[in-house]
Amino acid sequence: MGQQTKERWKTAHLGKRGDRVRLGGRQIWQCEWRWINKDTVRLPHPLYTDRMFSFMICEVGPASAPVRFAAAQVEPDMWAFYVPD
Repeated sequence: MGQQTKERWKTAHLGKRGDRVRLGGRQIWQCEWRWINKDTVRLPHPLYTDRMFSFMICEVGPASAPVRFAAAQVEPDMWAFYVPD
């Protein structure tokens, strides 16, 4: 696995896989995710903050203007997303 990041993160979305979530103007489920250097960050479940998960740090969009986010499956078919704060 990659290293833990020192970035600060804020909750962006909690929803079902394939929903219409948009981050940075991009429909995340319609884009190909790039897992950046296999980096992860430990963050809480957005609703149950005592439950921590390992989130993948990913990007979508062009390399010249990427949208960065952290994503993890926190329940069956449920995904949580964080964005840099």
